[in-house]
Amino acid sequence: MTNGKPSRMSPEVRFTLIGITLGLFLAALDQTIVSTAMPKIIADLKGTEYYAWVTTSYLLASTVSAPIFGRLTELFSRKSILLIAVGIFLLGSALSGLSQNMAELILFRGVQGIGGGALFALALTTLAVLFPPRERGRLGGLFGAVFGLSSAVGPWLGGLLTDHLSWHWVFYINMPVGAVALWFILRYMPRLSPEHREGFDYPGALLLVAWTVPLMLAFSWGGSTYPWKSPEILGLLALSLLGLLLWVWTELKVEHPLFDLSVFRIPTFSLAAGASFFYGPAFLGAVAFLPLYLQVVKGVSASASGVTVLPLTLGVILGSVGGGTLASRLGRYKTILIGGSLFLLGLFVLLHFILEASTPLGLVVFLFFLLGLGLGPSQSLLNIVAQNDIPMQRIGSATSGVQFARQIGSTMGLALLGTVLATSINQALCRVFPESASCRPGAVVQRTTEGTGLDLDKSFKDLEARITAALKGDEAAYEELKKDQNLPEEVKKNLVKGGLPAQFAKTKALLLAALEGDPEAWEAVQKDPNLPEAFKARLPKGGLPETFRETEKTLEAALKGDPKAWEAVQKDPNIPQAYKARIPKGGIPGAFARMKALVYRALEGDEAAYRALVLDPRVPQALKDRLSPGGVPQGVERGLAATYALLEKALQGDEKAKARLLNDPRLDPRLKTLLTSPPPPQALPQALAQVKAGLEAQKPRLVAQALAEAKKQVGLNLEKAEQKALSEALSALKAGLKEVQKKALEEARSRLLSALDQAEEKALKTVPQEVVKRLEETKARLQEALIQGIVAAEKGIFLYSAFFVFLSLLLVLGMPDKELRGGFGPQRLAE
Repeated sequence: MTNGKPSRMSPEVRFTLIGITLGLFLAALDQTIVSTAMPKIIADLKGTEYYAWVTTSYLLASTVSAPIFGRLTELFSRKSILLIAVGIFLLGSALSGLSQNMAELILFRGVQGIGGGALFALALTTLAVLFPPRERGRLGGLFGAVFGLSSAVGPWLGGLLTDHLSWHWVFYINMPVGAVALWFILRYMPRLSPEHREGFDYPGALLLVAWTVPLMLAFSWGGSTYPWKSPEILGLLALSLLGLLLWVWTELKVEHPLFDLSVFRIPTFSLAAGASFFYGPAFLGAVAFLPLYLQVVKGVSASASGVTVLPLTLGVILGSVGGGTLASRLGRYKTILIGGSLFLLGLFVLLHFILEASTPLGLVVFLFFLLGLGLGPSQSLLNIVAQNDIPMQRIGSATSGVQFARQIGSTMGLALLGTVLATSINQALCRVFPESASCRPGAVVQRTTEGTGLDLDKSFKDLEARITAALKGDEAAYEELKKDQNLPEEVKKNLVKGGLPAQFAKTKALLLAALEGDPEAWEAVQKDPNLPEAFKARLPKGGLPETFRETEKTLEAALKGDPKAWEAVQKDPNIPQAYKARIPKGGIPGAFARMKALVYRALEGDEAAYRALVLDPRVPQALKDRLSPGGVPQGVERGLAATYALLEKALQGDEKAKARLLNDPRLDPRLKTLLTSPPPPQALPQALAQVKAGLEAQKPRLVAQALAEAKKQVGLNLEKAEQKALSEALSALKAGLKEVQKKALEEARSRLLSALDQAEEKALKTVPQEVVKRLEETKARLQEALIQGIVAAEKGIFLYSAFFVFLSLLLVLGMPDKELRGGFGPQRLAE
């Protein structure tokens, strides 16, 4: 140091530091750049159910790889190990960009995580090797700034690359930057080989994986994929505990352990590692859930929320660089850590009490900036404090151990804070939607594994589009909705595969079947709550066939003379007027009874009856031929006159007349005697006068006798005609009704299908509108509930974060107030 100022870095150190910083930036950037690309990745590669694994695989691999690579730097050339770490990271990046399915992406993200975790550990380890603790503060602040910058730039850059190139470039972007970092490290970084070689602890590494992976999975899945008390989570925790005990036992027994547990006897290391363990979740409490508050409560867009969080990032950068620089100048760290922790503790408590939905956005952003200032010093100094008293041969494992403690603490804290968020939101939602399944007694509230962003407008717009599509018959939309875990079961129950068209097709089939007489279809129609009652009432049981069967019975009874049936026919609006006109009152029997009476009158000589019968087209011609004007009386009179005339001719010697009379079986025997024994000519006039007087005397009797015979014969004929007419009428009725029924069924089907088509067209317009309206109402209620829940959750998270800071502060207070070793300037570089 010259005049109290840091000595200049050599070009070799400066360029090495550039390469390390670039590698660290890539590793830090990859933790945030992928999140905004995930929707496009899922849409391209499918596999929504594996969404969380893309992040989990990276987290698991990076957490486990850090201690292992930290130990490797103590056994081999740090330059070689750093080059390998960068190479693994770039290989994982390239393979992730080339992934063709979710399984490949998850696997290659794990490869990338191995390199990323190694870069974190190696960057800080190399910094410790190149610079003494006092100088590390200033450069540690630089590394802290890199973390803050990557947190701010990552989501924005990921969205930019995804929108304008493709999601593959989220991974490919690492290649050129990584190549530059490789060149700087390869060209300028010294080998930094260890002073002596030791064996690598393979059992320790395997056991580290054996207890770390189950622990990380338990806290990643707990409350999201599985309930906390589920056998899966309890089993993972038990496996992790067993693995931890075996790992500790192995590390204590092995000669050259993966992690030398004796470093925990060094107060600065153990207390700094413990403080980092609690600092991790406090940092996440400040950062991870703020976008949710900004987007949902304050209505800031997803992209704008990233800009709104920039003051917090700026505060972290300033606090980190400022704290590190101040520690380098003072040579002390405890006062800075205590001051930063107290400041941060006060801010978290203040935010717990004053943060509301109505808090001005400007004040919130300003408090975020102050939070960043409070978070910054611990971000850079805790790792330096942990390294201060560590022997150089253990600097790699110790540095990675602090990172490991922070990562474990962050994972556990994030699970706790995520549960606080889920519980608060669920309580708020239950006040608005008490019928929800998560509100039932004993229901397990699960935290979400999605990101912290939440765009209700976009989510509901997408939901409205999918429900509208499903209602219109889109089966893909229907399947998506059925698989949507966030959609209430009540809504899913109302969804039908094929949507409204399928429902109307089913209704059409039921109605047509019921119309055609299917009793089961009729019952189903009557029980359908969606069909109007007036519509059901118009559909008779048994359908049109039953209706026509009843009509046929009524018409048949009316034809047979049932007066009530005839009245029913006349009053039935469904029976055509032509049918009514063809059925006389009293039916066929009544018509024939009236005809019989008319015939009798005509036979008795009623001229009006005779003319009516002759002019009636319905009267058989044979019957008309038997009628004559004047009826039977005139017929008898004409017959007697003809008989007398023939008799007169016969008595005067006309043999033909005589033969005709003798051949007449109805001729009076006395007249036959007269013909066979005619009187003498002089007595003929007297005999004819006597005959004429006798015929006149017999006339009434003959008329009565002929009339009786005629009526009897006509009656018999009319009975036969009536039976025939009734039979023909019934046959014609059935044939006609069959045709009418067929036509009526076709017309009814046509009207029904037309009405249902109109109803379907109307329903396809109105039902989606009603659904969208209800969804908008639900969204408004949900928005209000979410605002209340998120504000309550943020207040709770800030309180928990204050508690974590308090625990971290207690450990900081227990640290010895030692001076940071070494002066300014880089240490001598060992080749």
